[in-house]
Amino acid sequence: MSQANVTLTFEQIYADYLRSYALYVAVGAIAIFINIIIVIIFSSSSQLRVKYQLLIALAIGELINGVAFVVAGVTKQRLILSMTNNTAMMRPVWSCATEWYPGLLVLGAQWPACVTLLLGLERFAAVHFPVWYKVYMNGNTRFKMVVFSVVFSLVSLGIAFAQTYIFFDKNLTTFLCTIIGAYGTHYAAWNYIVTVFGYLFAFGLNASAFLTAKSKSRLIKSGLNADIGKEITLVRLMLSISFFSTLLVSIPNIIFWGQGKLWNINHIALSYLNVSFCASSVINIFIYIFFNKDFRMQLFHVIPICPWSKSAVTPVNQIPNHNAALSTTR
Repeated sequence: MSQANVTLTFEQIYADYLRSYALYVAVGAIAIFINIIIVIIFSSSSQLRVKYQLLIALAIGELINGVAFVVAGVTKQRLILSMTNNTAMMRPVWSCATEWYPGLLVLGAQWPACVTLLLGLERFAAVHFPVWYKVYMNGNTRFKMVVFSVVFSLVSLGIAFAQTYIFFDKNLTTFLCTIIGAYGTHYAAWNYIVTVFGYLFAFGLNASAFLTAKSKSRLIKSGLNADIGKEITLVRLMLSISFFSTLLVSIPNIIFWGQGKLWNINHIALSYLNVSFCASSVINIFIYIFFNKDFRMQLFHVIPICPWSKSAVTPVNQIPNHNAALSTTR
């Protein structure tokens, strides 16, 4: 039989896309599971719940990102598998904007980027302006930072819906919705700016704080001062988070921004590259286990991995606090 007489099904035509969307679901589900664990661990101790409010907010944002990828993967697979020769390949922009996953993708991208930037600013202030930091940075201030990040993300998403409804309501876009298709090129550019520069600036702030803290530690002749040692540990944690976020979110977003302007990459390859956005939501738990003693000890207490771990590890909120004044400013 000649190839000219072979008729491919839509499932065969979109096979590569279906595989990438299945990957969306798999990685998204892992992100949901992991970030639920992070929220539970940080929230299970009153001390950690106050101390790490921004990290809890970051985990919730990453959880939303995981949900967005699961919903996007399931929805797009369903649309492709239900296609027939009579299926309309275009749809109104507003119907696309009101799907669940474009809005969740925006929220799951911009909220973590905003929180990561605030974490970078906090570490920068702690190292470069320690007196100001100890006076003004407390649980109430961190709560205000969390509220600011939530308001910023929701206002940004609200603007996306408003400008789509006002300016693009009657326009048509492809039936497989994207952020560009749902909210237009200008808002997509804004989304790129927030996600790319949020993580890049956070990485720069954390790198500056880390180098300064290391430099200060070398000036102390008697050895590593406790305060400086604590700052180096915390900055190393935030530097790792911002580094992997830059690698897995900022750089891929730059590639997406340049698509069609500076280069042309296969659309199937871009679909797989999208998965890196969700992979960034998975990696933080490993950073916390390696670089955050508080999280590690509380994890072994709440979720005993070894038979002896629950009896051997003292929960964080039962550890004697010999430096109460400092613990409230970290």
